Amino acid sequence: EEFEPHANKDFQCPPPPPPLEGPYVMYGVRYDTSFAPQDPAAAHRGLDIEVDHQSPVATLRLLNRLLPDEYLKLMQLMIERPILCLNESDKQKIRELDEQRERVENIIASMHLTLSRFRPYQARQALITTLRAQVDRRRKEAKDLRECRERAQ
Repeated sequence: EEFEPHANKDFQCPPPPPPLEGPYVMYGVRYDTSFAPQDPAAAHRGLDIEVDHQSPVATLRLLNRLLPDEYLKLMQLMIERPILCLNESDKQKIRELDEQRERVENIIASMHLTLSRFRPYQARQALITTLRAQVDRRRKEAKDLRECRERAQ
């Protein structure tokens, strides 16, 4: 016998579950509902380096040099990390691992922010390139038309 909720006039759908608040785990990943989006410049604040906001090229070079070193430090900490948290030194290593991971994430976020500052220039250069190609194509077509006209006369 099939269940048909619309056939039973007394049937009411159960209420939805209450919204989650605070941290929760789904598919092995920890999420937090209290997270609020940060302003993009917050990525630079997490770094211990001096970031030059006037020169995005210098900032990007600095971050490109910094990222491999920090990533290798993170890999070294992951190799040395304990499997089980048995004592205080294991907890300290896990904290160091988390701090290093956050540092690498901050560097990548800073790189993303810096690259995003180039978007208007990229759009302008793409437009200039497209317009130059159109001008060159029209000049070539005009030249071809002139040659055809001269041959026809």
